[in-house]
Amino acid sequence: MPRLATRIPLIGRDPELDTLRAALRRAREGQAGAVLLAGDAGVGKSRLLGELVAEADGVTVLSGRCLDVGEAGLPYLPFAEALGGQREAAKRWPVLGRLLPGLTPPEPADQTMERLRLFDAVHALLVDLAARGPVLLALEDLHWADASTRDLVLFLLSRLDTQRLLVVATYRTDDLHRRHPLRPLLAEVSRLPAVARIELAPLGAADTVAFVSALAEGALPDTTVHTVAERSEGNPFFCEELTAAVRRGATLPDGLAELLLARVERLSREAQRVVRAVSGAAQLVAHASLRAVCGLDEDTLESALREAVLHNVLVAAEDGYAFRHALLREAVYDDLLPGERVRLHAAFARLAEENGTAAALAHHSFRSHDLPTALAASVRAADQAAGMHAPGDALHHLEQALQLWEAVDGPERITGRDRLALLRSAAAMAVAAGEVDRAVTYARSAVTEADLRDDPEAAADTRHQLAIALIPFDLHRAEVSKVVAEAWELVRDRPASVVRARVLALRARAWVWGVPDVDVDELRGHVRQAIADARAAGAPEVEADGMVTLAAFEDWQGNVELSTRLGLAAAERAAEIGAVRVELRALHNVTCNLLVIGDLRGAARMAARVWQRAERAGLGWSDVGVEGRTSELFDRYVLGDWDTALDRAEVPGAPRFARARIGAYSAPILVAQGRFGEVEDLAARLADQRDDSRAGVVLGIALAEAAQWQGDAERAVAEIRTVIERLRELTRSSLADMRWAVATGVSALADLAEQARRRGADTGELVGQGAELAASGTPVTSLQVRLEERSPDTRAPTARIAAELNRLRGEDDPAAWAHAVEEAAPLPYWQLLARWRWAAALLAHGERDAAAEQVRLVRDAARELGARPLESAVADLARRGRLTTAGAAAPAGDVLTPRERSVLELVAGGLTNRQVGERLFISEKTASVHLSRIMAKLGAGSRAEAVSLAHQRGLLG
Repeated sequence: MPRLATRIPLIGRDPELDTLRAALRRAREGQAGAVLLAGDAGVGKSRLLGELVAEADGVTVLSGRCLDVGEAGLPYLPFAEALGGQREAAKRWPVLGRLLPGLTPPEPADQTMERLRLFDAVHALLVDLAARGPVLLALEDLHWADASTRDLVLFLLSRLDTQRLLVVATYRTDDLHRRHPLRPLLAEVSRLPAVARIELAPLGAADTVAFVSALAEGALPDTTVHTVAERSEGNPFFCEELTAAVRRGATLPDGLAELLLARVERLSREAQRVVRAVSGAAQLVAHASLRAVCGLDEDTLESALREAVLHNVLVAAEDGYAFRHALLREAVYDDLLPGERVRLHAAFARLAEENGTAAALAHHSFRSHDLPTALAASVRAADQAAGMHAPGDALHHLEQALQLWEAVDGPERITGRDRLALLRSAAAMAVAAGEVDRAVTYARSAVTEADLRDDPEAAADTRHQLAIALIPFDLHRAEVSKVVAEAWELVRDRPASVVRARVLALRARAWVWGVPDVDVDELRGHVRQAIADARAAGAPEVEADGMVTLAAFEDWQGNVELSTRLGLAAAERAAEIGAVRVELRALHNVTCNLLVIGDLRGAARMAARVWQRAERAGLGWSDVGVEGRTSELFDRYVLGDWDTALDRAEVPGAPRFARARIGAYSAPILVAQGRFGEVEDLAARLADQRDDSRAGVVLGIALAEAAQWQGDAERAVAEIRTVIERLRELTRSSLADMRWAVATGVSALADLAEQARRRGADTGELVGQGAELAASGTPVTSLQVRLEERSPDTRAPTARIAAELNRLRGEDDPAAWAHAVEEAAPLPYWQLLARWRWAAALLAHGERDAAAEQVRLVRDAARELGARPLESAVADLARRGRLTTAGAAAPAGDVLTPRERSVLELVAGGLTNRQVGERLFISEKTASVHLSRIMAKLGAGSRAEAVSLAHQRGLLG
């Protein structure tokens, strides 16, 4: 029977091992890097990593593994395990006491800052170790990583530089379903230059036969070897298991689970008892713990463990025992009888209680039906997770506690909390984790719970929390207005307090949830009273929030420079007192000020500062963090900084709401690049998230633009009508978005009118539709006009609407387009679009030289940007107008580089990216990058379309 100790040579993995060796060599030389080692369960990831570790002479190897412990998770477990042997070095960073037993943890501090300190400390410790010698950090089974671990991995990988450090992380690809939380992280880190990815595929047919032959050691006939190789489908673990079964003379099991259990059933009764006990732990089990759970004497236990280890069911580690493979543990656990599971979990719960590990106690108590203990432990585990700045884990434990609340007697006595406190904590953790839907659900429940008590301030405060949770949806004006009014009535006649100050400060921001025709003097009175109450009650955070609102009012009065100075001062004050959300709101308002004065690059930098600060504080998916990201994406879109913007749009671990809103802002960029197929795919992926109307607005405009570029003006108009309906749903619709949408719709109608005139058809109905569409861009209030029409992102589409209406009526006016070009000056991409239309109007009026100059400007800039549809459109205009200065089309040899032509030829031959890489001696990732560039240059949305277009343009024989 094969044993792990048998040193069978590594078969079929030389290229992958060479890639790992090269990465480690570069790390030794001071070029830090990371390798993501992916593959199905049992494909050999751990074996390959083990080969690298075995060769890593003179390298400090730090190893940690994620465990499958259900949704509860164990925050930072692989890092705690990896750094467990570095306690002496870690003493320089007291915050690491939250990870490493034996170190004294620091006093509790602000949660958002403490999380950043922890991340910085882990990074600093690795840098310190790497300064002494090369370091290999091995993180296994990332598909089971908790949210906090994923965040820390991203933090570290994004900071790889000149350290002598290599990070190798493994994960199962077959576990990554479409919504697996690891997927966004992989998408983000794969774009980092220091990160490489190895996809460990099943062994090829020949290598599988060679591997099975080595396992069989000549004991099996060739026909059986080939049968096992075929049945295993190239999975080395299946090969091992099937070969072992056949060598015992057993028939091949029908399913892997049966095969795995067959190995366990060969063990003695005592060994099986131990193996079943280990399966209930779902993690490494210490020897003493096993003895307590199994109830065996020392000699019997050691004999049983030795048998399980020798038969490759368990493996012995320094601190205990675990299954050789997770699939084996899963099979054994699933085979346990219900009563057996309950007894095992009860035993592990007793151990967890003795050891003070609340998360494990909550898990095992729940599984053993000890609901009172599970409830108390869940609350403690939530507190611990919150203290470690893992809001997603804290939310899970709070939800379990709330689930158990009605199932036990005396829950307040058991937990030391009341239900209202748990509901409010759950709402707060949901907001911090970006789970806005759940935040609203818990906040509404908290309001209901508070109303059962005779406590006006509690009732008012829960309403304040609910309003804050509802505002990001932009759909709940009536409900927000109602709960804010109710909150004020509850505290109106009460003395100054923190709650009263909060409610007043929120009342002063009534425009945020779309209250029309607000009285600025009345709002200013609210905020001044809020500041006075805050000072009286000792609430500096509310006072700083009031300063932010006063700064916004200065902007309303046209004092943009003063508003910016006050906003930055408020942000500084908020940062001093740790009021992160107030700081972020102040910086976001400064971003808006920079947009108003046309400083788009400054606005983009400030928006990036907002979301990066939010991310460091653990609030990356909060409403203001997401707003910072989308603001930067839009700014970079109109600036033409598309590569940066698309990188930003890949968000790791984003919850549903944030993923939809941020992802939608990549759509206009994809359209501008001519990647229409990707826009359709994006729309399909976000189809189940259309409850976010603002995301639907941006995505709908992009779909309309894509349809128009592709010549389907009717579909473009239909998309815009849907967008306008969505804008009308919003409690605080954006005038800029409305004008952008209307400009796109009127432009599509003008295209239809031009087509109708060429046919000699009447255009009266189309002109009427255009006038109706333009009227829908009229703002609701005079305040909205005064505030938003100052911004270039509103002025530019407004000027474009006027020019497009002329074109729609058949009166294309160069002067109107010249004005549109001028208004779009701060928005380079939109200015190019206006210049293209200006050139067409000039040509129609016989001003050929002026038209040719505009064509040249647009052509050169569009080519540099990679704006394929615009470049094609202006080239078509030059051809139709016979404007020779526009230049001829580039020769085929100038379109693609020699390497890109080689890649395209192989793709045309049906090769995959992996096969292309093997043929050209480049990595699969590099082949994929080349193909993406080819598709962008050709304006193709798929591999097949790229090949087809290349044939049409003579780029392929």
